[in-house]
Amino acid sequence: MSPKLPRTPPADLARRRPLWKDWEPNQPLWHVANSKGAYAARFAVMRSYGPLPSARFDPHPPPPGLHPTERVLYAASNLVAALAERFQKGREIRRHQPDEPVVYAWTPTRTLRLLDLTGRAATRLGASHTISAGPKDVTRSWARALRATWPTADGLFYSSAMTGEPCFALWAPAQNSFPAAPAFSALLSHPATSWNNLLRAAAAQIGYDLP
Repeated sequence: MSPKLPRTPPADLARRRPLWKDWEPNQPLWHVANSKGAYAARFAVMRSYGPLPSARFDPHPPPPGLHPTERVLYAASNLVAALAERFQKGREIRRHQPDEPVVYAWTPTRTLRLLDLTGRAATRLGASHTISAGPKDVTRSWARALRATWPTADGLFYSSAMTGEPCFALWAPAQNSFPAAPAFSALLSHPATSWNNLLRAAAAQIGYDLP
């Protein structure tokens, strides 16, 4: 593994001084979830099963299983970044799938205090900005170490590997930051013309296909 992103976090991680990112209650979060299938989830339900091979910052210890104290939910700062992350494989926004993807948007009910993994903040911790796009088995190792070292952190603030925009891995302490209902929700397959126009505009911005 490149020294830019060591496979094992430094032994002195607990003595390092992280930078923190506060995400305020007036700032939106966007999440693409499954409404059906193995990982179907209602709004604000954080995943306790993990770690998943496809997930970058799952804090769950291996092997994969149910971990009631370790939860995660991935989000982005805007719809385009959320779609870019979800559909990066194949770069096609697939509206009609067996798991019926649904888009949620909300603002937290309190300030989220997040460990910053962008730019110089990641370097201070012994990693580098490449942690946002590094091998996922390595980044999950970092996630477990960060979670254990700063257990009250609401999660991680990092850069989308696809668009460079803000993304979030929210952990168990963030569970009490969700409102009772999302500000916005829509199935990707919803037939409304306005929604399809919004999806087409998002796809055009990142060069993804939208069948």
